[in-house]
Amino acid sequence: MTSSAADTRAWSLRNRLLALAAVATLVGWAAGALAVYLVGTEESEHLFDEKMEDIGRAVLTFSEHEIDEIRSEGRDIVHVETAASLGARYRYQIFTRSGEPLLLSHDAPRTPLAPLDQQGYVTRTIDGVPTRTCVMWNDAGDKAVIVAEPLAARETYFSGVNGYLLGMLAVTLPLLLAMNFWMFRRATRPLEESARQLVSRSPGDLRPLVVAAPPRELKPLLESINALFDRFDRALAAERRLTSAAAHELRTPLAAVKVQAQVAARARNRAESQQALDNLALCIDRAARMVDQLLTLARMDSLSASPAGHVALRLDRIAAQVVEDLQPLLAQRRIRLTLALEPAPIEGMEFGVAVLLRNLVDNAAQYSPAGSMVRVCTGADGETAWAIVEDSGPGIPPEERARVFERFYRLSSANVDGCGIGLSIVRAVAHVHRADVALGDSELGGLRVDVRFPCAARVPSAPPTEVGNIPRPAALPLRAS
Repeated sequence: MTSSAADTRAWSLRNRLLALAAVATLVGWAAGALAVYLVGTEESEHLFDEKMEDIGRAVLTFSEHEIDEIRSEGRDIVHVETAASLGARYRYQIFTRSGEPLLLSHDAPRTPLAPLDQQGYVTRTIDGVPTRTCVMWNDAGDKAVIVAEPLAARETYFSGVNGYLLGMLAVTLPLLLAMNFWMFRRATRPLEESARQLVSRSPGDLRPLVVAAPPRELKPLLESINALFDRFDRALAAERRLTSAAAHELRTPLAAVKVQAQVAARARNRAESQQALDNLALCIDRAARMVDQLLTLARMDSLSASPAGHVALRLDRIAAQVVEDLQPLLAQRRIRLTLALEPAPIEGMEFGVAVLLRNLVDNAAQYSPAGSMVRVCTGADGETAWAIVEDSGPGIPPEERARVFERFYRLSSANVDGCGIGLSIVRAVAHVHRADVALGDSELGGLRVDVRFPCAARVPSAPPTEVGNIPRPAALPLRAS
């Protein structure tokens, strides 16, 4: 996919929301304007009709006196005063039930403007002019009044009102659109601030994003990004510490390799050369062991950042396999190993649990005198599955037990070669598996390491695991399967 194609499909959330809001505003504005126009027109029609009715009632009220005066004085029935009072807008006629005209406005014809039998409001054309007419009878029912109003007079009023309404709507529409733009710009400001902070940062800047008053919908995203930055920061810090410590610790074995190589090159006879080569092989083994431990520790650190892929395991079976793999080392040091491996179901990573047990058994064999005893036990008690490794070595003083889990820390009294990483790996694996590690004194005279895992669901029981012909300790009876 080319960058130009990706740019073509790119879109702005704010612009899209603004466009949707603008369309909604226009539709609402148009619907509101139409509703106001229709309601205003209908109500105005009702008001004009009521005014015609009021005029008709007023004319009927005062017509008795006018008609009597006209008859007594012999004047025409045209009421000339209406020219000044009603003007050209309204005309009226008063007829008897038989159709005789009794009183007319100054511009009304002598023939009825509307049929007398059509009471109420009717719109009709009179002399080519659309006119609204109203026919009403008095209470006695002997006189009818016809009031007429040209629709042009009403349209003039409607035109003025509609022009004022349209003017107001034309002014409010830009204001609504401007308000929408301002609100959306203000609402999306935290997004812009977050993006600006991310773009302006250096690759190593993992400070949390800080946005003033973020909206509720943005908070989960900010919290997730800050949590990711925190994990990256801790992972990079662990990597920097590991790299720095490894660079420092590898100087000693590499210097020893160089020295032994120089001694072998300067050997005066075959015996000295063979001795130097044997020492060189020993130095290489130590360096290789340290590199292997460093790589294992780095892998444990990466797993601790994302504990995933846990499966159902049997702690007793992994312990039996670890002991089987370490048989050559145990035989070389003439270690008498006793086992009490009862079923212990857990959930975790087989590689990590095997590394933990291998380091514990390896340390026990390294620190125990030749020909002494090492004990390995596993079991479960309902909610906890445990693995215990005990040795016959010098143990660890209580005041130093908290520090032995630090990387590259070595006991001041230790006289065994080591890189000080084994227990750091144990702690890293235990952290991934939510396990607890406790150090104590063993009945064998050395160190007791007790690792407690959360127990998994019950698995089918199996006979206690045996490795070769290694005897079991009488002090640790096996639980019946």
